[in-house]
Amino acid sequence: MGILHAAPPGVGDTTLLYRWLTDRQGRCNVFDAHLFACILSRRWSAGPGALGLDDRALGQLLDRYFPGAFAAGLPVPDSSPTPLPPLLRSEADDIAALLLAHRSLGIEEEDWLAAIVARAMLDEGELWRDLGLAGPSHLAALMERHFDSLALLNATGTRWKAFLYRFLCARDGLIPCGAPVCRDCGAEAVCFGSGD
Repeated sequence: MGILHAAPPGVGDTTLLYRWLTDRQGRCNVFDAHLFACILSRRWSAGPGALGLDDRALGQLLDRYFPGAFAAGLPVPDSSPTPLPPLLRSEADDIAALLLAHRSLGIEEEDWLAAIVARAMLDEGELWRDLGLAGPSHLAALMERHFDSLALLNATGTRWKAFLYRFLCARDGLIPCGAPVCRDCGAEAVCFGSGD
């Protein structure tokens, strides 16, 4: 453990926020604590809604992994993302359901990670980067630990965002497209309905 910072860093300082969180790490799985500290430090500045978790799930995550974070002054960002439009909400729900259908351990952390990963999938960048992880190998480790049957299916090492979208298309009998995210494909209405 590092030296406890007297005050939490600003919400935009990801490195200091990561250290501040890990200084307050509870007695829990170290690997998962690292994952959640990475994710929180990367996504927290956009507001808790950017995590894809409701207030109850976020509170449980913080209580389990970083107890006392709010009491110690974890800053709550001023901004919160606008609610997802229905098509994107449906897309995130489908991704989370896919992940949960392949969960490894059957623990609550996998519910949280499925929601977080699904929400991050909607962002523009590389999934590992949007989750605040150090590289693709860290995302692969997350998937191997918590969604191992999907990790086995991705034996070729396809980028996770592309793999998950292609898996959804194939599962639903669609010809997988080359778009990295569904909104770039042009077939949203076919996959997710008209949105009306």
